[in-house]
Amino acid sequence: MFKFWGLVLLLFLTPFTLRAVEVMTNDGQKFEGKILEEQDDFVLMEIENHVQVKIDRAQIVYIQKEDETDKRKKEYPLLGVAFGDPALFNLVLGYYWQDMGIKISGGYTGTPWGLQLDLSKRLVNENPPFTHSMVNFSLVGGLAGVHGATQGSRWSNTDSSGSWFYGGVGLDLSYGGVFFEVDAVAGNFPTQFTFPFQIGFMHRFN
Repeated sequence: MFKFWGLVLLLFLTPFTLRAVEVMTNDGQKFEGKILEEQDDFVLMEIENHVQVKIDRAQIVYIQKEDETDKRKKEYPLLGVAFGDPALFNLVLGYYWQDMGIKISGGYTGTPWGLQLDLSKRLVNENPPFTHSMVNFSLVGGLAGVHGATQGSRWSNTDSSGSWFYGGVGLDLSYGGVFFEVDAVAGNFPTQFTFPFQIGFMHRFN
């Protein structure tokens, strides 16, 4: 189990070391990563898995560096609102770094309340034919509560009040600013396993 979650976290963290620079050599090889050193006769790069590659200048066809416009498009904050879980009406805050994102959603609306954290990996980017669309896989965790309940809820099949921790995985799809997310979570709440969801709107500041 620990090995599985370690591999998942490695998948999430990989984008931080990739795609800052692309180098093409005259034999058709393409290297993606970040430049550690540039000299008149060579370029030293770090690519996937922290491997360092030294490339002769004479072999390089081009070096494509990510400009600031592209960086702003891939790295941005977001703000939105959502209907669903954990608090019925939720405020949504987040930030994306290239293919990875973090999102916090939650609120207090009287009876239901809660806070959820999503650590997301982008599966589908906004490239043709998926322009304006995005699909993310997420590790999710949070705290949900019911106060003064008069009937059962997602977290409890009775009218009992309480607060519970939960964790699991999720998938969200968005088109433009509209998004839909469904999660599969387990926790110490009375129903033990459930499928929270959110539907809402998020504005991306990029």
